[in-house]
Amino acid sequence: MNRNLFVSNALTAACVTVALATDAYALPQATSATQIEVVESTENRAPALEKKPSLHFGKVQSSALTIRVEESTQYQTIDGFGASLTDSSAWLLDRKLAPEQRKETIDQLFDPKRGIGLSILRQPMGASDFAVTEYSYDDVAKGEKDLKLEKFSIEHDRAYIIPLVKQALARNPNLKVIASPWSPPGWMKTSQSMIFGALSPEAYPAFANYFVKFIKAYEAEGIPIYAITMQNEPLNIPGNYPGM
Repeated sequence: MNRNLFVSNALTAACVTVALATDAYALPQATSATQIEVVESTENRAPALEKKPSLHFGKVQSSALTIRVEESTQYQTIDGFGASLTDSSAWLLDRKLAPEQRKETIDQLFDPKRGIGLSILRQPMGASDFAVTEYSYDDVAKGEKDLKLEKFSIEHDRAYIIPLVKQALARNPNLKVIASPWSPPGWMKTSQSMIFGALSPEAYPAFANYFVKFIKAYEAEGIPIYAITMQNEPLNIPGNYPGM
């Protein structure tokens, strides 16, 4: 998954964009049913959010771009489109919005009839690059280890993440939750920290059980886990947030 596709940290707004060519995005305008405002951007930011001449839908081709749909050829299916209720976005929704504002936001994001009907949640297992604090589900004192995971707990998520995921599921019962760790607990790693480092061989069984405990704990909360990934952005080792 490309990190350039992301959701606002506060999840206060959502827009759907259609890539037409060379990272050009066309957004329909409320003032006209046919005019399309075009803003172009590329990965190296040259150009970056550069306004281009407007396009128009119509029977006569108005640009060099042609989109052809070959219905007889099919590839993979799409499971859905979605976002993440990260630690920081969930905190903002829970702590900074009034109850009615929060309800309206959840409706707009997840309700298929009253909103855009997001159907996927990619949930971080512990702290990510969007987290209020650095945490895992098995934090111990520096120098200690917990290979049997006796201190494993999802208590942190019960404060505001799990309630919001449940509200999202209530709006869209078909919502699929995909879980990914940005980093295992620091004591499992060569760096002894959630930042930098690789998984220590002695922690392989513990990390496998970490996944099992997480899946069971979330399912006990009424949140089924549709899929998991072993890691967020493998081989990317950021210097200022959890990674491995």
